[in-house]
Amino acid sequence: MEATIKDIVEKVTLELIYDVVNERTKEIKTEMKEMRTEYREEFRTIEQDLKAINTRIDQIHTRLDQIIHMLTKLRK
Repeated sequence: MEATIKDIVEKVTLELIYDVVNERTKEIKTEMKEMRTEYREEFRTIEQDLKAINTRIDQIHTRLDQIIHMLTKLRK
């Protein structure tokens, strides 16, 4: 009888532990999904910023080429 009660308590305890672990696992997965979404949004923003910076660099480079060309003409 005592062994049966002990087995029942162990099984119930294990079930409770499994439930808690499963619930926490679900919470962690949800948190990870949210973080992944946030990181993707941040990455898109950074990607757009980099494109804008590259465009501006190209514009500056073009303008510098024009200035250099003008200065070369003035030297002659």
